[in-house]
Amino acid sequence: MRQTITAIIPAFNEEKNIERCVKSVLWCDKVMILWMGNDKTGAIAKALGAEVIEMNKNAKPDFISVQKNINWAIDNATTDWIFRIDADEEVTPKLNSEIGFILNSKFIIHNSPVAYGLPRNQFFLGAFLKGGDWYYDRLVRLFRPKFARYDPIVPIHEQFKVTGKIGYLENRLNHYSHPTFNDVIKKFQLYTDAEIPQINNPVWLAFIKMIFLPLYVFCRWFFWHHGYRDGWRGVVAGALRGWYEFLRFWKFLSC
Repeated sequence: MRQTITAIIPAFNEEKNIERCVKSVLWCDKVMILWMGNDKTGAIAKALGAEVIEMNKNAKPDFISVQKNINWAIDNATTDWIFRIDADEEVTPKLNSEIGFILNSKFIIHNSPVAYGLPRNQFFLGAFLKGGDWYYDRLVRLFRPKFARYDPIVPIHEQFKVTGKIGYLENRLNHYSHPTFNDVIKKFQLYTDAEIPQINNPVWLAFIKMIFLPLYVFCRWFFWHHGYRDGWRGVVAGALRGWYEFLRFWKFLSC
């Protein structure tokens, strides 16, 4: 007998992305939108057959509310599995098939995974990246609800704890993360603002990191993680990732 699954989608104002995301998970037994925004995201999702739950609504995106909402969904889960997907992501047919194989497994063997990490295709300025730090991300997104939750809840760099074995899927989730340069700048500003309270370096160390860390990050991105495979996009992405490190320490020192 096939195991059941709920797709949970935390969303703020995602009316440009939500249709693509929801359509890619309609194979799930339940699709649940945890909506925190005030645009047409909820109406679009409802029209596609998703359940929309409005909770912890904010004037702007809030990482803590996202984690609280997902923990609520975990605590109230009625299916064997949960698949967490962001509104700017999309399940590919190959990933769908791979997850389907897990759901159709007739037996749960001893010490079998209770959660799975998966890689993502990162969409950057018009194309999916073939290298760089983001290409090698492995995030736990598929899990049995009673074995996983956010603990502790932190402003950024989520602490998703899994009690049990973690497996890894081969196929990728499409992440339409940075379609335009303006999207990159907006996200970097949002994330660096959230990171400032978590920086606990002395001033002298923060200054050194502000000067030297950007170059290190660019070299890691471009050479060690093969960002050169993306040509000019690899150069721009690596440079922006280095600028992100400069920006967060500059903001910290400016406080």
